[in-house]
Amino acid sequence: MTVLMLVLGVATGATLLAAAMLVPLTVRQRRIQRRLHDLQAQAMAPAASLVGVRGLGTSSLRLVAALGQWIVRRGLLPTGTLDELRASLATTGVRGASAVSLFIGIKILLATLLPLLVVVILSRLGSDLPPLLHRALAAAAAVGGLLLPDFILRARRNRYLRQVERGLPDALDVMVICTQAGIGLGPAIVQVSVELQKMCPAIAGEFAQTASELSVIADTRQALINLGARTGVEGLRRLTTTLLQTQQYGTPITGALRGLSAELRQETLMRYEAGAARLAVLLTLPTLLFIMPCVFLIAGGPAGIQVMHVLHHRHP
Repeated sequence: MTVLMLVLGVATGATLLAAAMLVPLTVRQRRIQRRLHDLQAQAMAPAASLVGVRGLGTSSLRLVAALGQWIVRRGLLPTGTLDELRASLATTGVRGASAVSLFIGIKILLATLLPLLVVVILSRLGSDLPPLLHRALAAAAAVGGLLLPDFILRARRNRYLRQVERGLPDALDVMVICTQAGIGLGPAIVQVSVELQKMCPAIAGEFAQTASELSVIADTRQALINLGARTGVEGLRRLTTTLLQTQQYGTPITGALRGLSAELRQETLMRYEAGAARLAVLLTLPTLLFIMPCVFLIAGGPAGIQVMHVLHHRHP
């Protein structure tokens, strides 16, 4: 037990020492990162609840992000993997310079701490399990630590995309009101991000990101394309296509947005109706498994008892 605690102490000290060596950055890098965070805070203020990486003020998160940044700088992960991870984080509303580093650091930290926790628990309990099973449990804990952030990220991504799809028709209605009032496309997008901040933070964050890109990128077309490609939601892609066509051919934007909003609401209603129509089929199996046996027991139970009673008296 003393040897185990000594090993844990040495491992913890080595981890803290390595993290402490990673935290100090050059003055220029710190200024650049601080400036990037300030720009993101100004651009993404309506979607502050979605950006989960802006809370890097605590020292613990800084250490974890520094660990992930060290992994990235060492080139231990391919560039394609980093790009996919960055895109996956963006589809959950988590954006920022430290998003990928923090996510990788969390995976490494969980893969390191969970096996140690399993070893400590097994030693505390005094389990008589074979040493091979101890190692298998520790390895399973390490694999679970690596996969757990991916499962959480996937669940959050699906929930985020559902929120975007649900709030898109309301965003189009706000844009219709703005365009009818004579407001341009850029201010209308900003107004959507402000008005829907509390009702639908997901769609507000997407429009806030687009408004930020419109203020930085000179090409409006590219900013609109990014709006449709960032999350992959079909409704946003159709919105992007509609806005690009109105700019290219000079068609009225108000009527196009109103028609797209009506189409999206109709498609949502049709999905709900299709789901309700499938309920009868989905309830068939539970009905057969749980309800019908009870019905048969109640209907045929008395007759079966009477038959058994008659047979018992006939053959004593």
